Amino acid sequence: MKIEGQIVDIIGREIFPGSVEFEGDTIIAINRHETVSQQYIMPGFVDAHNHIESSMLPPYEYARTALRHGTIATISDPHEIANVCGKEGMRFMLDEADISPIKECFAVPSCVPAASLCSSGATFDASTVAELLEDPRTYALAEMMNFPGVVNQDAECIAKIEAAHRLGKPVDGHAPSLTGEPLKKYVAAGITTDHEVNNLEEAEEKIALGMKILIREGSTAHNFNALHPLINRHKDMLMFCTDDLKAADMLDGHINKLLRKCMYIGYDLFDVLQIATLNPVRHYHIPMGLLRPGDPADFIICNDLKNFSPTATYVEGVRVDDLPFRPVPQLLNNFHAEPISVSDIADDKKGKEVFDVIQVIDGDLYTPHIKLSKENMGQTQKIVVVNRYESHAHIGIGYIKGFDIHNGALAQSIAHDSHHIIATGSSDELIVKAVNELIRMKGGIVVVSPDRTSSLALPIAGLMSNSPIEEVATAQLQLNTHLHMQHCPLQSPIVALSFMQLIVIPELKITDQGLFDVVQFKYI
Repeated sequence: MKIEGQIVDIIGREIFPGSVEFEGDTIIAINRHETVSQQYIMPGFVDAHNHIESSMLPPYEYARTALRHGTIATISDPHEIANVCGKEGMRFMLDEADISPIKECFAVPSCVPAASLCSSGATFDASTVAELLEDPRTYALAEMMNFPGVVNQDAECIAKIEAAHRLGKPVDGHAPSLTGEPLKKYVAAGITTDHEVNNLEEAEEKIALGMKILIREGSTAHNFNALHPLINRHKDMLMFCTDDLKAADMLDGHINKLLRKCMYIGYDLFDVLQIATLNPVRHYHIPMGLLRPGDPADFIICNDLKNFSPTATYVEGVRVDDLPFRPVPQLLNNFHAEPISVSDIADDKKGKEVFDVIQVIDGDLYTPHIKLSKENMGQTQKIVVVNRYESHAHIGIGYIKGFDIHNGALAQSIAHDSHHIIATGSSDELIVKAVNELIRMKGGIVVVSPDRTSSLALPIAGLMSNSPIEEVATAQLQLNTHLHMQHCPLQSPIVALSFMQLIVIPELKITDQGLFDVVQFKYI
């Protein structure tokens, strides 16, 4: 088969009229012509770090959507489902990816749970990680979130890193705000990337030590505006990623959205395409074609080099941009919580004058630790975490500022990375109402107000739907609208709440055991 157009040669950094000739799944020739049509043929894009589960879609449905936007490969960390269902969850993702047309290359979760002080549905010790790294469908050790463990030479952390090094697989990082000598120790352990950078000074320090920076644009974390000046200085040390991108935000774009922003600003086309394709393919050894004879016939066709909206996407010689929906035939879950009562989340404020409070910043995963007097606590709302893996377990109770839900509550079983039930709201009664509806559903998202309940069931591990993206996106938007009707000011409150348990991102978080000071790395 032969397709003609303007060939965008990223390695040679030129555009020329020609054709791509392929037989079966392999390119046999790249031909030059005098004149051809003005459509552009180029390699597809790579999402260098994501969590498929965060879209609330299973791997095939995620792939079906990403392919429409020209993403042909992903480096995916399934630590969400691994925290819920352990090795069974990891293998579910690998098996589902085997029948997905996109090249979903998985990284082995390094921190299940995220830190030893968390409880979750499973634990991956060094021997489990080493076993999973042996699977040829895994391409890296996923983000090493336990940076204190690495810096302090924790034996389990180091054993996991060494297992990846023995197999020649790169190790991804996760070290927000880590600088100076601790950062040098972290990098010296053999950690090669970081996607948690949100300012140029931090990025420059990490690049100087040899780390590659992943410029992230997700549903909550938006780092492009802060980091894009790196493109002119360090194009060889950059990649693009989405990290956590919900279904509703996938409908209008994926990695191609970052390329559009780059071209609008005026960056060099080939620098941008190198970051979106060549750099991650080489770093992770992704088996993705780059428009060379002998490569897999992986490419996209676009009408222009500004919007990057594909008219066609090919993977191994097969057009894959208009695939039908395919439901997951067998579901899995791990959910044992029992209904709670108002008395279970009551707290005693007597004798307490100052409270530790989580401060939410819209569009940022960083949550400052603030202290408020009893007189100023009217600005806050209660936040609770209910253990989903045990019945009648300890409930974490704290206070949070920034959600400001009026006469309503939000509860969900998406809470990185342990995915216990997390909820916040304007009253104990409404919080309990939302939590118990969620328990009845055995996972999902619930928004309640006195006269209305909105919900999205997530029957796959309490993380993913088994419906088409259009239905999931509609439900996500309806939940968001319900929250905004209750005056919640956050752009993506569901995504924001999902990070309040993640005790590896400063400063103050909450788990089923209570408030956790990330800076001191201890419960308070």
